[in-house]
Amino acid sequence: MTWGLEETHRALWEKIQTGDVFFIHSTGAQTSAFKNAASGIIGIGVVGFNFSVKNTPLWHYEVKNHTNRWPLLVPLTEVYLFGELPDPSSWESPEPRNDDKTRGLVDQLLKNRIPISEIKGFPQMGSFSSVSFDVAKQILFQKRSLYLYSGHSRRGVISEDRPSDLLEVYNATETLRHAASLRFLEEINKRIITKPYSLVQRDNDILARAEGVHHSIVESLIDIFRSKGYATLSNEFVDLFAHNGERSFLFEVKSTENKNFRVQARKGIAQLYEYDYFEIRKFKKENDMNFQDQYRLFVPSREPSDKKYVDFMNAIDLGVAMVDGKNLKPVGKDFGFSKI
Repeated sequence: MTWGLEETHRALWEKIQTGDVFFIHSTGAQTSAFKNAASGIIGIGVVGFNFSVKNTPLWHYEVKNHTNRWPLLVPLTEVYLFGELPDPSSWESPEPRNDDKTRGLVDQLLKNRIPISEIKGFPQMGSFSSVSFDVAKQILFQKRSLYLYSGHSRRGVISEDRPSDLLEVYNATETLRHAASLRFLEEINKRIITKPYSLVQRDNDILARAEGVHHSIVESLIDIFRSKGYATLSNEFVDLFAHNGERSFLFEVKSTENKNFRVQARKGIAQLYEYDYFEIRKFKKENDMNFQDQYRLFVPSREPSDKKYVDFMNAIDLGVAMVDGKNLKPVGKDFGFSKI
């Protein structure tokens, strides 16, 4: 669940964001330790959270040559392979001492590869290149089955100095790039094959529904605030930040039911204060901004019946609000945000 870049690519590494999609390919026997490593696209990776830097060897080449060639780690939350691998607990890490067994794994991994020659416009150089929309469509919408492997990536020392700039967004679709999954896309979801040994399994229908509700609320918030002259921004952490130079709103949106409101609200409380301290403070400093009024708002998808917990959130200076047509409807104390 991890990919890596050389230190010389740090500027590129810093631009990779949660939710970005990687097409994983074998470059061929001429650049591999294995002569059976035929060229081809073997799968799709979705970038997760917590980018880190390692200081010890991990991959075959690094172990064999006692070097840390690719220290800049890219966490993957999901990997979709065109070929099925056996239960990971049944084989060891592909280090030089396991080369015979690894050759067999390589054969399995490449069995259903997409030959590079079948993808028009696929880049021919570099380990890290962007691809056009047409190339992406050719790979994403193949009719092949997808074997889903999901879970936690290997971590080094978490990198705290990677940029996380807030970028202006004009609709909720632009914020979807930060969703660390492809499972809510119907074209992908209907081709997924999961195995009992998948590290993490979620209910695809529940995930799709939650993502759809979240997307709809963010879309409404963007429409409300842009119609009133606010700039609307987002990044891989912040669902939405809106400001007009004098007043600002930081939103954390959650798909909720009454039975899980406290669980979701606890997550939202931590996120709102963390993002306010790190992301918004950084934004204000870089843009030399000071807002007269600043609000932190938790936006659930269903109005909570747990009024005591809403009172608690209000007591720690957090607002709770629902989208109500073209306005914000306060749940509990109205800090003034209903009159934007």
